[in-house]
Amino acid sequence: MRYIHENFLLNNKTAEVLFHEYAKNMPIIDYHCHLSPKEVAEDKTYSSITEAWLGGDHYKWRAMRSNGVAEEYVTGNAPDAEKFRKWAETLPYLMGNPLHHWAHLELKRFFGIDDVLGPDTADTIFEHCNEVLRQPDFTARNLILRSRVEVVCTTDDPVDSLKYHRAIAADPSFAVKVYPAFRPDKALSILNPAFREYISRLSDVSGLSITDIDSLKTAISRRMDFFAANGCSISDHGLDPWVFSPAAAKNPALGEAVLKKVLAGGEASFDESVEYRTVVMIFLGQEYARRGWVMQLHIGTQRNINSAMFSRLGPDTGFDTIADDVFGRALAGMLDAIESSGGLPKTIVYNNNPRENEMIASILGAFQ
Repeated sequence: MRYIHENFLLNNKTAEVLFHEYAKNMPIIDYHCHLSPKEVAEDKTYSSITEAWLGGDHYKWRAMRSNGVAEEYVTGNAPDAEKFRKWAETLPYLMGNPLHHWAHLELKRFFGIDDVLGPDTADTIFEHCNEVLRQPDFTARNLILRSRVEVVCTTDDPVDSLKYHRAIAADPSFAVKVYPAFRPDKALSILNPAFREYISRLSDVSGLSITDIDSLKTAISRRMDFFAANGCSISDHGLDPWVFSPAAAKNPALGEAVLKKVLAGGEASFDESVEYRTVVMIFLGQEYARRGWVMQLHIGTQRNINSAMFSRLGPDTGFDTIADDVFGRALAGMLDAIESSGGLPKTIVYNNNPRENEMIASILGAFQ
């Protein structure tokens, strides 16, 4: 039997019925992804399967590093064929990992390949995929269409111009809706040395000088208006760690004092940053609820843990890991504060530490 077959991962008759008779032909509504709106707007073509598959995929990069692959073949300047061979050498060690499943599902569905990718098949598969990618119906847009995608929500900073989203929306030849998702992480990252510079950019794009918490809220609201005008109805937060200050929830002036201190050139302590983040996060939750937006929360991650590689490659390059922070009371406290101040928006929680699944599920059950 072929590795990828029509009942792959469908382990009983009920699963087969649910997939083949219901799910198989349903459209994809993707409300959280990291696709590049620029690549979609420009209908990017790919020079090789290495560019399409390994370019920017930090999940594959992390797996390759774990297999001992030198950085030259991960993010370095090694030829595409050599990078692909190193990925092929890594893949057999990922049996049971979703990366193994995804890779072979994509090889089958997009390239018609039944062979299992490994060192012995790497060169043949590399050449075949490259030949297929040279066909005109294998551009970024056509790959999306082939997947029956109807809606994509990208991940976008409040200061983004959204020019690529607007270009896509103005193009009648592409029916897929590509909407922005509002990710204001940098506006909450008051401990980041670049925070003041970011607030300056936020001031510029919102047309408002940010000097206190009220002007910050107004600037954020203006950017939410702009995002909404371009189809946005969902937010996205990567809050690491998840924190909450009961005192700041009751007295927002505590958060304002921290913001003014930092804008004046001072530095916030960790406890002060918690006060600031609490005040801003409650405001954001209120705004999302008022606008009918969905709030997405990513929890249980520690990011950029290898500072040397972060300095070399930047964020989102494969150095985010599972965190073991204790955050149950903070999560419950924040959700309660938002609920008590006007009602929670619809909320999706993504948890990266399976140890916390039951705790998070029980908290969410209290706010249904």
